[in-house]
Amino acid sequence: MDNIACVVSGKRRFTLFPPEQIANLYIGPVEWTPAGAPVSMVSLENPDFERFPKFREALAAAQVAELEPGDAIFIPALWWHHVVSLDVVNILVNYWWEESSNARKRMSPVHALMHSLLSIRHLPPEHRQAWGKIFSHYLFDTTQDSAGHIPEHRRGVLGTPSADEIDALKESIGLR
Repeated sequence: MDNIACVVSGKRRFTLFPPEQIANLYIGPVEWTPAGAPVSMVSLENPDFERFPKFREALAAAQVAELEPGDAIFIPALWWHHVVSLDVVNILVNYWWEESSNARKRMSPVHALMHSLLSIRHLPPEHRQAWGKIFSHYLFDTTQDSAGHIPEHRRGVLGTPSADEIDALKESIGLR
């Protein structure tokens, strides 16, 4: 989700990394995290470049801001961030939101990632490549309409499913 972080007291340093830096951040376990979100295994204060050499590229792409009381920072959804308190006493207020009008209807992208990791990651390489093409076709290729050839009332999940259809789909994949 998008986030606005407002410093009420003290000072904070925010370091933000764009989503495309994921391969250079050495993200730790996805399902076991201290705050519920995956984190980098690299210490930002004392990076071990022998163990994590690509982290230099992440640092080159990083954006850093120091905030004082009354300052706020917008952290876009899916941007990786690191926050350090620079004073003994700090108060930070966060507000998280999602722009999507159907956010409550769909399942979490993190859950979809976990489901995909369990389902696809350990397949033979040629199968993973094929699934990569399938995912790209249906989800990531914005140059074509993957369901344009299907009558609108028959598109199901490829179109705009009704609340009942969403519930039935969630039940069929064990989410209800």
